[in-house]
Amino acid sequence: MNKMYLGYIIDKSQRDKNIFSQLTISNQKKVWLGFITIYEIKVNADDINSLIRKLQENMVTHIAFVKQEFYVHFYCENELIVVFKEKVFHITTDKITWTEAIAYGRSLGIREKQLDFLSPEENKRRYFNVVGEVSKN
Repeated sequence: MNKMYLGYIIDKSQRDKNIFSQLTISNQKKVWLGFITIYEIKVNADDINSLIRKLQENMVTHIAFVKQEFYVHFYCENELIVVFKEKVFHITTDKITWTEAIAYGRSLGIREKQLDFLSPEENKRRYFNVVGEVSKN
């Protein structure tokens, strides 16, 4: 069985929104008064590196008047991949390994509380109001 990654992407992070039609979306939710949509996507391990490159190429560096970069993150078992426009961190679910990724994100203007790299379970609870199975919102 091939490994599958669960990834989390905010729609505003991507310049061309058509990229979402090319992804396997397992869940989505509008947040912050409908201004932002967060997507949960599934990607096969064989496709993860090419998808990371596509997302990086399409990633914006700011929205409107807010100069803040974005990131996308993927989980697979104990592995965590954090993707910024110019840099990728291959770390683990152990928060002790997050130091460099958090420092890099802060250097781009991302607030530390947004550099929480929520796990699939945390995302389901916080954004998708689900405990256990994933719902379609």
